[in-house]
Amino acid sequence: MSARPGLLFICNSLGIGGAETHVVSLLNLLDTTRFQLSLAYLKPNEQLLPKLHRDRLKSIQSVRVRSKIDGAAVQRLAEQIDRDHIDILVCTNNYSMLYGFLARRRTRRPVKMVEVFHTTQLRTLKERLQSLIYKRLFERCDQLIYVCNNQMQHWVSLGVRSPRQVVIHNGIDTDYFSDRFSADDKRNVRSRMGFDPSDFVIGICASFRPEKAHGDLLQALQRLRSTSGVCAKAMLIGDGPERASLEHQISELGLREAVAITGFQSDVRPYIAACDVMVLASHAIETFSLSALESMALGKPLVLTRIGGADEQVEDGVNGFLFAPGDLTALVKHLNNLSDPHLRARMGAEAVKIVTSRFQIGAMVEAFSREFEALGAAGPAWRV
Repeated sequence: MSARPGLLFICNSLGIGGAETHVVSLLNLLDTTRFQLSLAYLKPNEQLLPKLHRDRLKSIQSVRVRSKIDGAAVQRLAEQIDRDHIDILVCTNNYSMLYGFLARRRTRRPVKMVEVFHTTQLRTLKERLQSLIYKRLFERCDQLIYVCNNQMQHWVSLGVRSPRQVVIHNGIDTDYFSDRFSADDKRNVRSRMGFDPSDFVIGICASFRPEKAHGDLLQALQRLRSTSGVCAKAMLIGDGPERASLEHQISELGLREAVAITGFQSDVRPYIAACDVMVLASHAIETFSLSALESMALGKPLVLTRIGGADEQVEDGVNGFLFAPGDLTALVKHLNNLSDPHLRARMGAEAVKIVTSRFQIGAMVEAFSREFEALGAAGPAWRV
C-alpha cells in the first residue's frame, strides 16, 4: 500500500440520486494529500458530472456497460485499476460491486473492496433472487459501510457479514442549506407557484417515481382541505417519469388550484425555504434521505414514513412526525397538527439543531477517511 492510497470509486451512473450525490460529495471533499482519487461509472448518465471537481481526480471513466455482464467494460475497468495504481475499490450498491469483483480478477494488484450500501428493502422477486448471489460477494468484501443503523441491523439479521462493517451516516453541508432567504424571497417563490403568503404549503422534494408515493400526499391533501378547513396546498419539487400520472391524479382529486409542480431544479433551496413543512411519503427505497437532511437544515419540520433510517433523523414529536407507509389517516393528522405556525416554528428550530449536531458533511468525510486509512493498514485483501 502506497503512502497515499489510490481509491477508485465505482457507481452505476452519475444520474440524479442520493447514492450518486453521496459519491460526488466524497470525491469533492476527501483530502487529496491523504488519498489519490479516481472515478468510474458504469452507464453514461452524466447529470451530476458538472458538480464534480474533476481537477481533483487522477482519472474519470465511463466504462460504457452495454449488457448485464459486459466483458469489454470489465476490461476497461481493470485497465483503469492498473493504470491508476488503485489500492481500494469503493463500490456503491450491488451492481457496481459486481463489476468491481470482476475487474479485480483481471488485475494483479492486491486491491481491496469496500461496498457502500445504500439499499434496505428489496422490492421485486428478481432483486430478492439476485441478493442470494450478491450475499456471497458481500461476504468477500474487505469492508461494508452502511448509511444508518437500522439498515445494518436489517442486513445483519438476513445473514450478511463482512470482516469489517460500520455505519457512517449521510451528511450534508448545513451551511449551504441554511435558510438565508428573506421573507420577500419566499413570497416571490410562492407567488410564482400560485400560492398566497397565508397558505399552508406542504412540500415534497423527490423524483417522480412510483416508490416515492407522491399520490399519498395528494390524497392526504384532498382530505385535509375537505375536512379541516385548512387552506393547505402542495409544492411538488422535481420531475420524473410519473409526472403525467400525477397531473392526472391532481385533476381527478380537484386539486389543480392547490398543487404546483416546479419541474427539475438544480437548486432546490429556494423552493424548500418557501414551504412550511416537508413530507416524504415513500413506500420503499429511502434508507437515509439526503432530501430530509436538507429540509432539516432549512428549518423545516418533517413528516416521514417510518422506513429505513427515518427514526434516526426524526425524533417523533420533536422535529417532526413519523407514520407507517400508506397510512393516510396518520399523514392527515400530522399535517393538520403542523398547520399550527407555533408548532412548526418549534419543530423547525429543533430540526436545525439535530442536523447541525449529528449530520455534518465534514464529519461524514472524516469518518470515511479514517476507515479507508485503517483498511489500507490492515492485512491482505480477500480474493474471490
